[in-house]
Amino acid sequence: MLATAVLSAFMSNTATTAMMMTVILPVVAVMDGKDPFRKALALSIPFAANLGGVATPIGTPPNAIALAALNQMGLRVSFTTWMLLAVPIVAVMLFVGWRTLLMLFPPSSDRLVMNLEGRFSRAPLALMTYLIFCLTVLLWVTEKLHGIPASVVAFLPVAFLPALNVLDKKEIRNFPWEVLWLVAGGISIGVSIKATGLADWMLNQIPLGSFGITGSILVFGVLGYLVANLVSNTVTASILVPLVVGFGLNAGLDSSATAQVVILVGVIVSFSMMLPISTPPNAIAMSSGLIETKDMAKAGVIIGLIGIIIVMICAFFYWPMIL
Repeated sequence: MLATAVLSAFMSNTATTAMMMTVILPVVAVMDGKDPFRKALALSIPFAANLGGVATPIGTPPNAIALAALNQMGLRVSFTTWMLLAVPIVAVMLFVGWRTLLMLFPPSSDRLVMNLEGRFSRAPLALMTYLIFCLTVLLWVTEKLHGIPASVVAFLPVAFLPALNVLDKKEIRNFPWEVLWLVAGGISIGVSIKATGLADWMLNQIPLGSFGITGSILVFGVLGYLVANLVSNTVTASILVPLVVGFGLNAGLDSSATAQVVILVGVIVSFSMMLPISTPPNAIAMSSGLIETKDMAKAGVIIGLIGIIIVMICAFFYWPMIL
């Protein structure tokens, strides 16, 4: 979880999950098929990636959406300032996530015997696979330097591995297409809610003007968490963040108070980890076949609710000292 969170802070959390899931699969393979700890390992990667992505402005798209909104307001939150706001939360939540997974999915034994056998293949196709893998990861990690989005970099293995016959049509057909459609469905719902004006209508039903900063933090925090569990967290941030900015202007909140609520939404949607559609790392973990939706929901609800409480406490007492 620590390794995944650190990587996810500085590269795409989706790319980090895809990479780290391949690391744990050999470990899971040598474990007893009925050991609950297999589920803990499979869930630890997406949960740590979601949490680690909060730590820096480049870790996950909701962070960038929140920062873009603040820039439009004339408020510039530096890379270091964001880390001061978010890293303490991430550190606490990683501990919470770790303990929660061990509590829900305890190992059946106190010893893990690893007896992995394998050799380093030097076949031409294997060498090409290593090269494509290293190049893809290098471009993911250095996204800030070259500016190529992680989604575009991901086309390297998509294009070259089938072209080199490393992946054939049978293996491509066996991809977890249903998980990809699941995520796409969540994104479609979120985009539709925004495009039809339903999001604005729902928000107008809530008398936010009478809440002030305290009530706004509570309402937008809970709303962001609930919506992001049902649609993509990125789409949720793109819906709610502009509404928060508009609300702050209409309600007469000062720029610092509005910034607190904007950052709150940007952070809290990343703690919505109840379903596979909530975030791409969750969908990738589901595609491993090691966990079921009920396992993810059970752990995700506990971690998410604790996360809401911690973020709100920080928004009330810690963030005002920095912003």
